[in-house]
Amino acid sequence: MNIAIMAGGAGSRLSNPNKSLINVCGKPIIEHVTHSVNGFGKIYIATTERHTEIINWSKRHGYEVLMTSGMGYPKDLLETLQIIGAPTLFIPGDMPFITREFIRKFLAMTAYVASPMITLMIERDNKVDFTGISLVKKLELTQGIIPWTSLVIPWTIKLLNINTQKDLELAYSLCNMHK
Repeated sequence: MNIAIMAGGAGSRLSNPNKSLINVCGKPIIEHVTHSVNGFGKIYIATTERHTEIINWSKRHGYEVLMTSGMGYPKDLLETLQIIGAPTLFIPGDMPFITREFIRKFLAMTAYVASPMITLMIERDNKVDFTGISLVKKLELTQGIIPWTSLVIPWTIKLLNINTQKDLELAYSLCNMHK
């Protein structure tokens, strides 16, 4: 299985396009993510040419870099799949508290779903939202999209996605609580 860590977003809400490199709990967020997926398959870092710091970090740490257009998560996901194929597990590069155990449980849940793509969604504050975590079992397009099934679970801190200053402050406070 391929693992694609998605690190090509603009980071506009944090004014930091290299947000995956922000230090949380003593190391860059992307390092937490790579550690959580290590051993599940070949790890690729999907990013764009404007993210030179992420590209350099990835190469220094021995990860293959996949260049996408940066036209949004769904398009970057498809571009990544066209390069490396399926099956591929997609994980955002800005989830510092994701764990190996959580990934293992997600993969176990997907084993019983026949859909070409399984997307993990969260329910939080009576809203359902995407996490950015998906398993694409096979590249099968219908009208330009991959048919998918959504698995919805209650939000957990393991799925904290650093998008805003408030998210970052929460992450820092959690690091301080575990010292």
